[in-house]
Amino acid sequence: MKIFYNVAFLILTLFSPSITCSFEFTFDPIDAVIPCHEKDKRTIELVIEGIRKNVHNLGRIIVVSAAPLTDKAEWFDERNFPFTKETIAYEIFKNESKAIEFIESPETRIGWIYQQLLKTYSMFIIPDLSPNMLIVDADTIFLRPVSFQDPQTGAGLYNPGSEHTDAYFAHNAKVLPGWKKVFPQYSGISHHMLFQKSVMEALFNDIRAVHQEEPWKVFCHMIDHSELFRSCMCIEYELYFNYVFTRSDQVKIRHLRWDNIPLHRFNTMKSRGFDFLSCHAYMS
Repeated sequence: MKIFYNVAFLILTLFSPSITCSFEFTFDPIDAVIPCHEKDKRTIELVIEGIRKNVHNLGRIIVVSAAPLTDKAEWFDERNFPFTKETIAYEIFKNESKAIEFIESPETRIGWIYQQLLKTYSMFIIPDLSPNMLIVDADTIFLRPVSFQDPQTGAGLYNPGSEHTDAYFAHNAKVLPGWKKVFPQYSGISHHMLFQKSVMEALFNDIRAVHQEEPWKVFCHMIDHSELFRSCMCIEYELYFNYVFTRSDQVKIRHLRWDNIPLHRFNTMKSRGFDFLSCHAYMS
């Protein structure tokens, strides 16, 4: 009964179009965090160079991975997070043999789920991190100077994508009942995202209020098992993007010029006026 009233409260208040929050934003330097895998070594130093040259008000650059992959940025060991691929799989299935079977499957998506959890928890796990954290995919290369905050308020500026996957929205609506897509024409997916601490704290607290459980476990429990070998969730980009635009009128859309390309086209494309390019391994 308590959970029912928590859910009803969220739907009637937090996601009402007439109710917004005044989040506390700061102008602290932006710490860039790049979750990275061995396969990303082909692009990681280009990504770091692009961030260092082009991100306005930059603080630290931190690569999160299982082992050091570069000496061009700080390294943070992913073993410091409160979950592993094994514990994630167990929370999805609540069955050890099914969890092992999923991890060992040639078509497993456990790594894809894992990196999303790394992104959403970095704000709370990496010591002394700025309240302004820029998550950047390990194949996304900035080519021109970019600002990520409104110069008057410090609120985030967000570049939209156009991708839409039904399973993402079904999953996130179970994570936070009443949550919905804000802009019919826009997606939050453009391979980077400014996370601001006051927003992340509110998001995590809202999830805890509904489910009485740690958010990472909730993210796992709400996955539709029929979608597990496809694109089953998007918590780092779609969840945050639509949440902050629902809760705040301080944040803004601003458009960057970008594209998804195979890495072999990078040298050809980089001089064509793009703000950033995402060089995906799956396109090579």
